[in-house]
Amino acid sequence: MAVVLDEAYKFGAGRYIQGESILEKAGKEILRVGKKAYLIGGPRALAVAKDRLEKGLIEAGLTYTFEEYQGLNTYEKAKAAAETVKAEGFDVIVGVGGGKIMDLSKAIAYFAGCPVVNIPTSIATCAAFTPLSVMYTEAGASLGSLRFEFEVSAVLVDMDIIVHEPPRYVSAGILDAMAKLIEIKNGHPVITLEDFPVDLFTSYTLAEYTYRELLRLARTAYQDVEAHRMTKAVQDVTFINVAVTGMISGISKGFGQSAIGHEIYERIRTYFTQEAKDYLHGEIVAVGLLAQLYYNQTPEKVPEFKALMQEMGMPASLHDIHVEPSEENLLKLKNGILESPFIDPQTPENVQKLTEALRCMI
Repeated sequence: MAVVLDEAYKFGAGRYIQGESILEKAGKEILRVGKKAYLIGGPRALAVAKDRLEKGLIEAGLTYTFEEYQGLNTYEKAKAAAETVKAEGFDVIVGVGGGKIMDLSKAIAYFAGCPVVNIPTSIATCAAFTPLSVMYTEAGASLGSLRFEFEVSAVLVDMDIIVHEPPRYVSAGILDAMAKLIEIKNGHPVITLEDFPVDLFTSYTLAEYTYRELLRLARTAYQDVEAHRMTKAVQDVTFINVAVTGMISGISKGFGQSAIGHEIYERIRTYFTQEAKDYLHGEIVAVGLLAQLYYNQTPEKVPEFKALMQEMGMPASLHDIHVEPSEENLLKLKNGILESPFIDPQTPENVQKLTEALRCMI
């Protein structure tokens, strides 16, 4: 399955601001790109952010409206919201919430032809930063990614919000960020500049730094957020999870940094939509990374990676995300992955290696 990529590299957001009391300053940042703002957010996000945001919006002299939305990021919703935006003259989209809202705000901006400012209330993904949106059906099955020619105009991260999010989101974001190093390797235990394109090697180098630092900080940051402690570990993990991971994605054109781990996520969302509906993107990706590690010819790393997942309260097997690891289901996942661009189905050695790798998720 061929994926058509833009020839341009998009390295992330026009402006990235992270700190305390950022919500109150958001109005001035939004005013840089528009005067009439359409803000869309999830119920939990708006409950904690709306009053603080409004103060800054009023001070900046912005005209604005809020929409609370708790559904999935679908083409139907994005297109309908874009029609509202165009009909009512809004000139900037602002997303407030988690990964699905971040993706939805970008999709609305795409269909409406407007700039977008994202205010993530979770560090579970780098979705606030990346120039693509993961799309879903109304039922929750994955429809792949909608890719953009534009970058996000600004990402505003308020640490007062992040330090009070459920620690589950921190662990999911850490493992999703660590995935970049594991998936860039995709079947290769070693990556060198001589053998790989310079853009992918650059992403790999950043991903090595990301993996190393998150491995060092993961347990501390998880515990600090659990106790609502604002520490350097929490600040550093936030920056790495959102900005650095987003840059890795941009340098890879939103494609080269993902492989079997994310493909397993896509297939589980599609084939086992209801079974896995309560699990986060990073939680499902992390289970897929167990297979990716084996496929990379580094099976010795599987136990230590699984131990890290378990220490941070994450699911660590298909069974843990309510997917029965039967032979039939493993075959379904295998056949789905063989339709992807990440494995050559004509190479028997790769097919056999994939078969063995999927058993690491049991």
